[in-house]
Amino acid sequence: MDFKNLLLHLDHSGGCQNRLDITFALAKKHDALITGLFVVPDYVVPSYVEAQISVDLITDVTEKALARARETLSGYQKMADEAGVRMDAHVVEGQVIPILREHSKYSDLLMLGQDQPDDPDNASYGLADALLFEGACACMVVPHSGKLALPGKRILLTWNASRESARALREAMPLLKSAEAVVVLSSEPNDSDAEIARGHPHADELARFLESHRIESVSSGISDMDISASDAILGQAAEMNADLIVMGAYGHARLREIILGGVTRDLLKQSQVPLFLAH
Repeated sequence: MDFKNLLLHLDHSGGCQNRLDITFALAKKHDALITGLFVVPDYVVPSYVEAQISVDLITDVTEKALARARETLSGYQKMADEAGVRMDAHVVEGQVIPILREHSKYSDLLMLGQDQPDDPDNASYGLADALLFEGACACMVVPHSGKLALPGKRILLTWNASRESARALREAMPLLKSAEAVVVLSSEPNDSDAEIARGHPHADELARFLESHRIESVSSGISDMDISASDAILGQAAEMNADLIVMGAYGHARLREIILGGVTRDLLKQSQVPLFLAH
């Protein structure tokens, strides 16, 4: 399976250029159609100030936001045309998470940006976190800075024998099959699976599975217990000059992740390499 339908979230942010570049490159490689969505949020007025704000003012603010979005989108569409890729882009008014969630049902991969707190035009905050649970396809989260290579030549595949990592493995198969190098960074199964997993040769089974798809891989492992899993992943990615990290997202209960942090949340904030995520 190739990625024939790419869903791209657009905004005014400086980091959106990286997202466009990576999406255009993937579209060329897979001969894919890009659906670009620039979502202008509905303006919700708190009830305690509703009487002080006129409908005309709200309408004026909305129209200006829509006009700015259409102007920015026109520039993005020109970039797509010049790059020789097919992009069907729209400005949509509404709430971004429900809109992207519904469109993800008809997409092979959702292209999202990394949050950038110091950019007021960045509209990526919380999107990956929400859409990994609510969306219907895998996500690729593109860093907002740095010069990025086309993802998929040198892939770091993280593996802990969880359902989430198994789904990420399958969703990323089009990229893994064409990669020049795949390094598997593995750890023991989660504690909750330890009883079921006892005695199961997970590493051997994963190697056999990859070989059956003609994917050559090199195995590694998290052996330094003095560093966190996220640091181990980022360190391995840097060491192998990875252009993509594939991982299952939020393997623990979501409440536990929110309270304690977690590998997924750390990488969403820190990674300078695109992340291919599935839950």
